Amino acid sequence: MTVLALKDRLRQLNLPLSGRKDDLVKRLLDNSDQQPPQPDTHEPKQEEAARSSENKEDDDSTIYNNLTVPALKERLRELGLSVGGRKADLIERLLESNDNTHTEHEAEKEDEIEIEASDDDLIHLDLSSDDDDENSNDTDRSESSTRRAKRKKFWKTQEVRDLIKQNDQSAIVKAEEMITQLERMAAETGDDEYLPGPIQYTTLIEAYSHGGTVDAAQRAEKVINRLLSSVDSKDANPTTQMLNAIIGAYASTGTEPAAEQATAILEKMEYIKDFGDGTVKPSVHSFAMTINAWSNVGSETAAHNAEEILKRLLEDYDEALEQDTEYAKELKPNNVVFNSVIDAWARSGSNSAGEKAESILLRMEGLSKIKIYDVRPDTITFNTCTWCNSGHPDAPLKAEGLLRKLETNPQYPKQRGGMLIVRPNRLSFNTVINSWAKSRKPKSAVYAENLLIRMIKSYQSDPFSTVKPDVITFSSVLNALAKSKATGFKAEKCKSVLNSMITLYEDDGSSDTKPNVICYNTVLNACAFSARGGPDERRKALSVAVETFNELRRGQFGLSPDAVSYGNMLKCCANLMPPGSYRTKMASQLFTSCCNDGLVGGMCLDEIRRCLPPREFMQLLAKCGCNKPLNQGRMAHSVQLSQLPRAFTKNVKAGDLKDRQRDSYAPKKTKNIVRGRKQKEHPVLRRPGLLIEQSWMSGKDV
Repeated sequence: MTVLALKDRLRQLNLPLSGRKDDLVKRLLDNSDQQPPQPDTHEPKQEEAARSSENKEDDDSTIYNNLTVPALKERLRELGLSVGGRKADLIERLLESNDNTHTEHEAEKEDEIEIEASDDDLIHLDLSSDDDDENSNDTDRSESSTRRAKRKKFWKTQEVRDLIKQNDQSAIVKAEEMITQLERMAAETGDDEYLPGPIQYTTLIEAYSHGGTVDAAQRAEKVINRLLSSVDSKDANPTTQMLNAIIGAYASTGTEPAAEQATAILEKMEYIKDFGDGTVKPSVHSFAMTINAWSNVGSETAAHNAEEILKRLLEDYDEALEQDTEYAKELKPNNVVFNSVIDAWARSGSNSAGEKAESILLRMEGLSKIKIYDVRPDTITFNTCTWCNSGHPDAPLKAEGLLRKLETNPQYPKQRGGMLIVRPNRLSFNTVINSWAKSRKPKSAVYAENLLIRMIKSYQSDPFSTVKPDVITFSSVLNALAKSKATGFKAEKCKSVLNSMITLYEDDGSSDTKPNVICYNTVLNACAFSARGGPDERRKALSVAVETFNELRRGQFGLSPDAVSYGNMLKCCANLMPPGSYRTKMASQLFTSCCNDGLVGGMCLDEIRRCLPPREFMQLLAKCGCNKPLNQGRMAHSVQLSQLPRAFTKNVKAGDLKDRQRDSYAPKKTKNIVRGRKQKEHPVLRRPGLLIEQSWMSGKDV
């Protein structure tokens, strides 16, 4: 009888539990005559255990149903069980594991009950069986040590995984420390249970893969090579998950050498499958990440390589169907792999990318009708194909055709019955609108505006619509209208689009449709470039500009003008108003307000010099607090932005200080050499009189 069994018996008799085994036995013998005979309660205990088991199974089932699939898979990995299948399969596998554990526990309990069945048996204990007791104690210590080692490995692994989920840069260091500490503990204790196993090495490689550098991926590959070449049976064997993590590490770098390394690892997995022990086999996830590695390269050659890997996957899958049905399930192609190849063509920049993508789409539609394949085009497939046509001369027309096909809600059969209905989403429309905005076709802005109207109507008519326009949608349409040369009265049209955006935001209060300062600046820009129209169009454009700028000044939606807003408004004055006192007065007020707000950028400085005569510009600078140029007798065109007071430019973004400054004011470098010496570089500037030209006469700004 073990020490644990003796203590359980003493605990039932409310006796002390301290002392050695001989003391426990003596205490039981001394009190055996004082206790009344105990009734046989084996059957009730068994019935109670059965009821307890049923209740525990119901509780476990409820708990597992509330867990997510990743949490269930994590629990299965800890138990060393398979993680494949649907959520119901995972729960059933966990419940079966619990039943097996409970059955073993009950068997141990029954053995203890048989040992302590009667008090008379205690009298006949052979107290001389010390060897059996020592073996039992050794077994207990061994089991305790094993449990302690497993707990140690679990918590160290969990700590590293938490760092990986948080994208903490110290995850790699912690993972390497985990492997080193476990190996040292195994050497110090002489217990191989402390040695890192597949889970620990996989965690180490995942930490490397999140490093995002070629060096981290190479370090991960060295770990695998060490495990492959190790002759020590105690070392963990490489697994498919480890090698997949290395492929992911190379894929995240986005370089061609890294993609070649990822392909080499995939080939190594295929070699181990064919000529090794078969424990490592490439899965569909391995092929998908290798294709993604080539997709991130972004070249036509990379797209061809990605398509070749897809062909290898299909060939290996057909071969697996004939030889190994179980392995074929792990290798079954899905739409993620096909979408990755289409994405590779979308990033290639090739003129034939659209045709290649559409051919893959047609192939997916054909394979979706064959039951052995799980390939069905989805919304992502159509959206990526639409993006592939961006480099084609007729890109907007091809994108519009794909969108109209998507609007018919095509249906594809599911593997387990039913049909998958594919519908367009917001990104589908935004991609086509962006394609029209970049097009140089005469009526591209009209087509973009019509798509926006279709989105608004669809959203307002269907409360479950997935095509609700957002800030990107409205900004793309505004940009298309502002740049259009064939659209008349585009200032009023841009203002109408902005009002629609405001109405939509006020109706639902969603942050997706909240106007930003870029939308207002685009309307002002459209007004400034309406100078080619007739007098009526210019007058209305100026009215729209004043109204839009005043809305910004009032702080609507928490917005305020920036340096670009002031620059566009000054450009409206220069382009839409004839020289005179009204333009001088309005431009002076705008520039004074701009100086007070600390928003004088390169664009503002250029446009105010176009609005005002040189003498009045210098006087305005002095009035605002910058009288040094006037006192020095300098010319208006020689005043540089860097020479203005810091208070004038303190709130200007770094990109608005120089990037928007007109080229006509940029110094032009000369390379005249006299007697072997480089002459001093002088800026070549326009004559001051041309600074006040009317843009609708020259058409320069348009």
